Amino acid sequence: MGSNYVLTTDHLAWRHSHPSTADAFEAASNAVDRLMASLAVEEAFAVLIANYIAFEKAVASVNVENMVRSGASMAELLDRRREVDRHLVNLLAAGEMASEHALRRTKKEFGRKSNEVARLDGAFREQRESLVGFWATECLRNAVLHNALPITSWTTGGKWVGLETADGNLSKRSPTARLEHSVTFAFATDLLMLDSKLDRALIDRLKAERADEKGNVSWVLTIREYVEGLSLIIGEVRKIWAEVESAASALLLDMVHMYRASLPEDEEQPLYLFVAETSDDGRWQRDVLVSAGLEAQLAELRGKNKPMVNLHRRLLIG
Repeated sequence: MGSNYVLTTDHLAWRHSHPSTADAFEAASNAVDRLMASLAVEEAFAVLIANYIAFEKAVASVNVENMVRSGASMAELLDRRREVDRHLVNLLAAGEMASEHALRRTKKEFGRKSNEVARLDGAFREQRESLVGFWATECLRNAVLHNALPITSWTTGGKWVGLETADGNLSKRSPTARLEHSVTFAFATDLLMLDSKLDRALIDRLKAERADEKGNVSWVLTIREYVEGLSLIIGEVRKIWAEVESAASALLLDMVHMYRASLPEDEEQPLYLFVAETSDDGRWQRDVLVSAGLEAQLAELRGKNKPMVNLHRRLLIG
């Protein structure tokens, strides 16, 4: 029994079909696969961003409770820490997923030794060099997975600021005096030292640029650098894949135009279009959804989740 190829909607028995070929079927399949690969990267990045926002909200929530309520019990304090721990673990996992999706799919499309993969590897190196928080978070994923939960120490409290009065004295009665509340969730650099293969230069940079006198490093600042760095890498991925995506989209659009041009005048425009392999008796054996709207999904996600330059320098002011 032979195979036939057609462009058609989802009901061969009563909808119009247009002849196609095995080559067209394979080309459409490859085009959809390429767009799906790009969409998978964008969806993984969207998961990272959603987890990052949830993490920032959790930290802010703890600080608000710290400002409004006093005398929290140890059990309540530990519950707050565990909640932020949970968000950090989710964020670290989402970041690894986004990184791996970008790397593996680029290697599969272009080849492990291609210029495109070298360009992506270079983007990772650039962020490790420019943002120590990005480099540290990549290493902390393994430390957290194998050794400990992310938060090794945390503090809450408040201090008076703006106490200077018109006569130069310091007083809480000053019109500019404010009680500034803060919360800090941190990790000890010792957590990274459990990895015998770790580049010692990372520990030295963290101690010099980020750690306090006790060797603790703020998770919030570190994560902001990580999310910023990964967002810039995803921006580079978009550039690397741009030509491939454009060619894939053009091929699928040509198929849609070909089918629509072949429709009888009284035939309604289809919502969905397939290129299908059929048996001699008309039964479907394989199909590819040509009009899946992948381009629109990519545009929507990229519009929402853009590269974030200077995220680690941004401040939230109430």
